[in-house]
Amino acid sequence: MRKYTIITLADYDEDQLSELVADAIETSPSTLRKSVDTKKALLKWDGDTPAAFDGMTTHSHSEIKTILSGSDWSATETE
Repeated sequence: MRKYTIITLADYDEDQLSELVADAIETSPSTLRKSVDTKKALLKWDGDTPAAFDGMTTHSHSEIKTILSGSDWSATETE
């Protein structure tokens, strides 16, 4: 089952972020889905929670869909 977590990017230096990405499905820090303000990023993985994510809040698919549909993650188009 796929699981998700959201991190605050300012909490990690480049090496730490690369280590987190290595434990996730993403291929590199540059491919992470970021919040509209680019301060947060979404990480996802399948199966057991990697040790790097221990203690982080995890979300199910339905929970993350709700979160990502919010204004923090979805830019509102203006005409």
